[in-house]
Amino acid sequence: MINAVLLFGALNVLFEFVLLSMLNVRLRLRLLGSEIGVAVLHFSFLIANLCIHWGTLIGTMSGVLAFVMSIVTVRVARLVYGYMVDDRWYHVGWIKYSVEQVK
Repeated sequence: MINAVLLFGALNVLFEFVLLSMLNVRLRLRLLGSEIGVAVLHFSFLIANLCIHWGTLIGTMSGVLAFVMSIVTVRVARLVYGYMVDDRWYHVGWIKYSVEQVK
């Protein structure tokens, strides 16, 4: 039972990271720098996973784990891509973008 929950959590991490990678550079950096945007992202994954897996113990545990892993995924994405604060301050991540891509 716990193996299924952990596997589903790992798949959620991969899915969320791929979705963040598919966003436009400006949108991704602004989303990762916004506290409200990050909170909406976390709760969206929680609500979506609870709606999909409602009614089973494994599903509820998977939904809660998806929420926790979403927090970890955003932390890793901020390290990899960086983030923008107040649409002015660009904190560089492992991948550095040019000024033209950020503005």
